[in-house]
Amino acid sequence: MAEVLEAAEIELDRRVIAREELVEALALSASETTAVTEAEQETVPSPVPGSVVPPGGTGCR
Repeated sequence: MAEVLEAAEIELDRRVIAREELVEALALSASETTAVTEAEQETVPSPVPGSVVPPGGTGCR
């Protein structure tokens, strides 16, 4: 009976560690996604209400 309990405790410890690693990986992935999204928003100009785009594009050459 003691061997079964010890094996169960080892398995539980492994699952706790795996869960902690998964939470860390998901948090890192979420922070990277947020950083990329914020960087993309900074590079794309926001339209100004009431502005008109000239025919033929933005006028940038």
